[in-house]
Amino acid sequence: MNSDDKLKMLLDMQQSEADLHWKRNNIFLLCSSILLLALSQFSQRKFRITIAGLGIILNVSWLLIQYRSSSYTQYWKAKAQELKDLDQDLLDMYPRNLKGIETRIIAHFLPIIFIIIWILVFIFGFQG
Repeated sequence: MNSDDKLKMLLDMQQSEADLHWKRNNIFLLCSSILLLALSQFSQRKFRITIAGLGIILNVSWLLIQYRSSSYTQYWKAKAQELKDLDQDLLDMYPRNLKGIETRIIAHFLPIIFIIIWILVFIFGFQG
């Protein structure tokens, strides 16, 4: 297998993992939103606390899965960069001096925000 084929394979793997990463984010975001809507349908404290507990579990799971998925994406990106470093004729797909923050890193904040919301709902569920 030549360098070009290896690079194409590595880039395909990285892109596939990135696509899965965002699909998972969409599913978790949808589920979290549905739970928030369900919360508004119940006024009884035990239901609100139960839904908040489910929300906490769901979003902690989301954060852990997102971290793992992001690690896979970084792994495939690093492998492609290693191959590029070995063969200078290959295209530099991931320039090292780009400014800004990667979107997948910013996306880590979304489950954290939901976790905070659910913890507040859980705490205030006991008070109200």
